[in-house]
Amino acid sequence: MGISRVNIETVELDHALDEPGFRHRGTPVGRRLGARRIGAGVYEAEAGVPIWPYHYHHGIEEWLYVIAGEPVLRDPAGERALAPGDLIRFPSGHLGAHTVSGPGRFVIFDQGHDVEPYMCVYPDSDKVSVPGGILRRSSAVGYWHGEGSADRSEPAQADREPVTAERQPVVNVLEGRQPLGAGLLEAAVVGLEPGEASSAYHIVYGREVWILVVSGSPTLRHPDGEDRLEAGDLVCRIEGPAGAHSLVNRSEAQARTLVLSTTGLPANVFYPDTGEWLLRHGAGADEVVRLDPAAERPDHVH
Repeated sequence: MGISRVNIETVELDHALDEPGFRHRGTPVGRRLGARRIGAGVYEAEAGVPIWPYHYHHGIEEWLYVIAGEPVLRDPAGERALAPGDLIRFPSGHLGAHTVSGPGRFVIFDQGHDVEPYMCVYPDSDKVSVPGGILRRSSAVGYWHGEGSADRSEPAQADREPVTAERQPVVNVLEGRQPLGAGLLEAAVVGLEPGEASSAYHIVYGREVWILVVSGSPTLRHPDGEDRLEAGDLVCRIEGPAGAHSLVNRSEAQARTLVLSTTGLPANVFYPDTGEWLLRHGAGADEVVRLDPAAERPDHVH
């Protein structure tokens, strides 16, 4: 049995939004890939028309990868055109505010979408979206004690996000630049020369990993065998034995992949071919322990 995969370059866009001022076609892909922690959707946008209102999230981080075209990003620093291969991170909070217009096709990944309570803020209309609906931020109150009494309450003083901010950095995966910094998600560009493998076959506990083939035809090893992937293919490797994987380039040309994963700790890795464990308890080098079944005791990896 093969793996579930979606090709983001050719997948059918079966959902449409057509509201006054906002329009796009798209399709969610996380569930069809069996994902449990990371969500994703593929979108196509028209020139000059935003896909949705300008907004940011609390507790949700999003990453955008440009597939084709020249989509225009609006963020707190203004507007700028993006190019195929561009990757940008929208952190939780006002620095991650954004909307996108076309022309172009892109995929947006997110982490934290399935955790409630959530909040989405729309600065242009000064509204917030919460599980109970959409509210005006001007309805906020600044009192607790005496609520409901006849005492007069002072007017609420609500802080708003800055109008402008520094630009979030963009890296181009096709050009092989370094990936963006990690938050709720982290990304790495993995290039494979012919005959090269990305890592030993392994199982990850505590994290979910997504693999997007940017170019070339790498082969994915998984518990049911092997599958050759093509440019545009997107796969999800869930945590635990069902998500065991490794990539090897059996073709005669270089392959390049974008690997996106959650960042929770602890995150432990088991290598079935050798019986070795890599235990990651914290962010520091001294908190990474390698357990080799042939050794008498664990060694710290620095």
